[in-house]
Amino acid sequence: MASPTARLTFRILLAAAMFLILFYIGRPLYWKISATIHDIRHNKQTVSQGISQIMQEAQRSMGWFYDESDSGLREEKKST
Repeated sequence: MASPTARLTFRILLAAAMFLILFYIGRPLYWKISATIHDIRHNKQTVSQGISQIMQEAQRSMGWFYDESDSGLREEKKST
């Protein structure tokens, strides 16, 4: 079993690591959402249009694109 000092040190380091992770993930996400909300208010959009814009911005920033013209099925061409 570990000593109480080692357990306390581990918990402090774990809390610091979690704080850093939340800071580096949460801060850019906060600024992105804040800027998108500012754009929504500036353009006087409805709530559903605003949510749609937030989702599109999130997908674009993550690299997830949904092409409505793509059915998802791949056509295999046979070479003769």
